[in-house]
Formats: sequence, structure tokens, C-alpha cells
Amino acid sequence: MKCANCDKEAAFEYRLTLEKSLFYCGKDLPAFLEGRKKAGLLKVTQQYKDDQQSALEVIITPEIVDKATEEAPTTKKKASTKKKTV
Repeated sequence: MKCANCDKEAAFEYRLTLEKSLFYCGKDLPAFLEGRKKAGLLKVTQQYKDDQQSALEVIITPEIVDKATEEAPTTKKKASTKKKTV
């Protein structure tokens, strides 16, 4: 589906009635729909899901996952260097 305002692929569907919907890309989404978007109440299109999946594949690389699963090095407590006064 194409955006109602431009030629980009739509990411969100705004249902007016059961039979009528308007589709918007992320840039052209009207301001009054931002709250619904943030609350997860707008229906997303397959294009949105595909874009989200490709972004996750870029963010989560095996190298990052491997580093996260390695044990963190243990640190030793340093002895206090403060002198006691009597």
C-alpha cells in the first residue's frame, strides 16, 4: 500500500470504517495519530514489519550477542589507603 500523501510505502493503517482505511508512511502520519502510534493502537502494515525486522538484524549481530554472553571480568577490591588516627 502507498502512503496517502506521498509515493512511499505505507507503514500505518488508519481505519476510518470497516471498509475504508487511510495508509500513511512514518513521515506523513498526522499529528493526531501520534498518540495512537505510541500506544500501539494503529495497525501496522507488512512493510513496517519488514523494515523493523531488517533493522533488528542490523542492530543484533552475532558479534554483539557473543560479547554479551561472555563473563564480565571480576575486579578485586582495593585495600583502603586511609590512615587511622588515634
